[in-house]
Amino acid sequence: MRTSCGRLSFRALTGAALLLAVTGCASGRGKTGPGNPFGQAQGETREIQILVRNFNFNDASVWTLVRDARRERLGTVTGKSQATFTVPWTFTDALRLEFDLIGGVRCTTEALSVDPGETLELQISVDPSQDPRCR
Repeated sequence: MRTSCGRLSFRALTGAALLLAVTGCASGRGKTGPGNPFGQAQGETREIQILVRNFNFNDASVWTLVRDARRERLGTVTGKSQATFTVPWTFTDALRLEFDLIGGVRCTTEALSVDPGETLELQISVDPSQDPRCR
């Protein structure tokens, strides 16, 4: 779910267990570089930011799932903390985020179309085991 510049939109995923947010206008849409009308715009970001807020006591391993085929580990977010990850992202594509709580459940978000320059926020609740997307 995208919004206009400066606003933050939240997409709740089955209750309080997962929350994914997307902010728009993170990339500068300007003129393209000299001699390349189809190239990257000056100041345009070719990556996305993923902010993970872990409200659970357990550490969480976080993964990206692109087109449900390519799974890449972002890292670990310790319990009761947050971390920001940067992922190279050059075109619009579907993305799912997955986290695996140490000694707990594994959860996957719904697919979301993501553009370069956007920022995603994933919140891991205190008790995600109540969410049907978790196993």
